[in-house]
Amino acid sequence: AITRTRHAPQRSSTGRDYGIVCLPEGLIEFIPEFNELIGEINDTLAAGTAPTEEALMAELNFNNKAVFSFLPDAIKQQLMLDRDPHGNVQVAKIETEKLLAQTVSQELERRRAHGAYSGRFSPQFHSFGYEGRSGLPSEFDTQYCYALGRTAGALIEKGLTALMANVGNLTGPPEEW
Repeated sequence: AITRTRHAPQRSSTGRDYGIVCLPEGLIEFIPEFNELIGEINDTLAAGTAPTEEALMAELNFNNKAVFSFLPDAIKQQLMLDRDPHGNVQVAKIETEKLLAQTVSQELERRRAHGAYSGRFSPQFHSFGYEGRSGLPSEFDTQYCYALGRTAGALIEKGLTALMANVGNLTGPPEEW
């Protein structure tokens, strides 16, 4: 499967139907099924196949047909029409967050039908893009992010997931955070 939704039902059972997921730009390229699909679409369209769903479905291999059929229409359009000057998919323009949210939503609905989930799932999206990279960090920013990363790493090392790294005592020197 493309995604795992282990944490949502666990958190929902304790009344915590909320959370944050940060996705790096270009993540979609590292999902093996999607990477294979993109490669075949690039090759198929470069060979002269019309950029329509029907024409593409006639050319894709069995596995890629299954993946392509699963995708929301907006993602299919992005894969067929948004091409760079070399004819390749513009991966940065694919709305990965919406694709993954739909996948999680479908899995949670499947679990709901089997009585394994009863919570709410209503994702909201925000892309930080260039605004997240628009200026040099201050000394405070650098120390704070280092402390958050170190804390997150310690949580992961201990096998503690679905938690938020937190740094306190921010008015004191970094050694006391």
